[in-house]
Amino acid sequence: MSRRPDAKVAEGHGAARQVPLRSVQAGFRGRLVFVGALLLVAAGLLVWRLAVVQIVEPDRFLAYGESQRIRSVALTATRGAIVDRNGVDLALSLPLPSLVANPQLVDDPRQMARQLAIVLDTDVDFLERRLSGDGQFAYLGRHLDPELAADVMALDLPGVRILEERARVRPGERSALGVLGRTNIDSVGISGLELVYDGLLSGVHGRKIVERDLKGASIPGGQYTVEPPSHGRTLVSTIDRSLQFEAERLLTEGVERAGGQSGILVAMDPTTGQILTSATVIRGEDGEMRTSGEHRAVTWTYEPGSIVKPLTFSAVLDAAVGSPDTVREVPGRINVHDATFKDAPLHDPLDLSVADVLRRSSNVGTIMWATDLGPEALHAKFREFGLGRVSALDFPGESGGSLLTLSKWSGTSLPTIAIGQGVSTTPIQMVTAYATLANGGIRPAPTLVLGTRDDGGMFEPRRTGRTTTVIPATVASEVVEMMEGVVESGTGTRAAVPGYRVAGKTGTAWKARPEGGYGAEGDRDYVASFAGFLPADDPQLVVLVVVDEPSLARYSGGRAAAPIFSEFAQFAVRRLRIPSESERVGLEQAGRVRAVTPAHQRLLDEAAFEAAAAPTGG
Repeated sequence: MSRRPDAKVAEGHGAARQVPLRSVQAGFRGRLVFVGALLLVAAGLLVWRLAVVQIVEPDRFLAYGESQRIRSVALTATRGAIVDRNGVDLALSLPLPSLVANPQLVDDPRQMARQLAIVLDTDVDFLERRLSGDGQFAYLGRHLDPELAADVMALDLPGVRILEERARVRPGERSALGVLGRTNIDSVGISGLELVYDGLLSGVHGRKIVERDLKGASIPGGQYTVEPPSHGRTLVSTIDRSLQFEAERLLTEGVERAGGQSGILVAMDPTTGQILTSATVIRGEDGEMRTSGEHRAVTWTYEPGSIVKPLTFSAVLDAAVGSPDTVREVPGRINVHDATFKDAPLHDPLDLSVADVLRRSSNVGTIMWATDLGPEALHAKFREFGLGRVSALDFPGESGGSLLTLSKWSGTSLPTIAIGQGVSTTPIQMVTAYATLANGGIRPAPTLVLGTRDDGGMFEPRRTGRTTTVIPATVASEVVEMMEGVVESGTGTRAAVPGYRVAGKTGTAWKARPEGGYGAEGDRDYVASFAGFLPADDPQLVVLVVVDEPSLARYSGGRAAAPIFSEFAQFAVRRLRIPSESERVGLEQAGRVRAVTPAHQRLLDEAAFEAAAAPTGG
């Protein structure tokens, strides 16, 4: 059979099939058209994408490109330290290891969690959740002990590494914790001085910008800029760490001895208002006495009792209602409005001077003089002393106490407030009021901060607060002299400090019940206190001691609080080098001899220094 020249032969199943050449050519052209169309669409897409990148959104893509090669690294500012008045660290930031992991590199989270839990003493399920996350970073433990971190790294676990962070530490552990306050895990102040001065302590973080290649290496000649961090300033407090430690130790022993539930001791320089120590101890649920994390000297309020009486008599003497030696007959009990007030112990009518009334802490005598003074003058003077208002301390959570306005006074308000009941104060208010008496009638502004210091050691003092004249110096001197009698032969003899003249006053107040009232006779709680200063003729130290709920065997201020005052004051005069009476006489005599010859002057200077530094008896 002959074949046509324009045909192909296809064989199949023994039969020949002819395919026209035109059909083959048409199929080829179709495929070419399809491929050309695809290429045209792809080119269009590329042109469209190029237009978007170059014209529509160039900034976004430029920024994305920079993010691939520009690395920004935060430079953390170091949190400033808090130091005592002598430069001793109270709180500072130190580098400590934190344990982190990349969950993407962990093959068996459960097994790794078990290994880590043994070393870290942490819950296995918690660690497993951290190791099973979707991200590339997870904390497993923060601010670890270096030895513990080393033990973890010895396990050689994939994806686990050490990240060095700065942690806040206190060399004194819980000492002055209520004053210093706390920071959170990220070193942000959340209470106390850490919160008040967080801005100064934190500083300002810096930043380093580096241009890198795809492998992470720095590109020579590439972009490189550094904004160094501005580290936090050091806060110089008024606290003396040695005094703080001793105050907490003696307060713990004294409150235990008195069977109390808590105690507060605050010491102040009466001239400057600088708080030298502020200690708080409290009995825990386990019955153990420990330092409190609350600065109760400013947050806790209580009815102060008889330590208010020097303030009452300051108002009496300032108004010229009486003088220290003015005598009147004082009965053992007195009725005012619908209440009866009495002295303890109960006595027959006695002729007592104003000084005798204060020395004996006579409630009846105080009420009689306060009645002559009048409610307006008493209320005004208490306000001038700082009662019923927040102090200049500017501390978080500080209470203003409670001194009712005159319009809310009842028939028994005058007698109760005059003897320290029916009015609530904070310990800082009372120690400041006593500092006013010690400072010649001028109320200082209490402060916990001397100033700040930068990295170069440049000190910037804190501006002092405003002072207020409450009573004339002559009146203050008269009240101080009467208060000396309290310690010499009155209710505060246990507060005596050998070698020093001490002025002070005891306080024994009924404690208000949460449900209201003060309980019945034989079923009452008390707050015992003693406030005083020394040397009485040149006060350099004011101290307030408060014991909350002492046992009935030692519930009075004279038995529970006064001994703690004496013990602390004996340590403080040595620490602060406050000369005793005999030392002052020796210094005065040495001063007169020093004027003779330069040689005598050098010898006596050395003798005076040794005398001032030597411990006193007691």
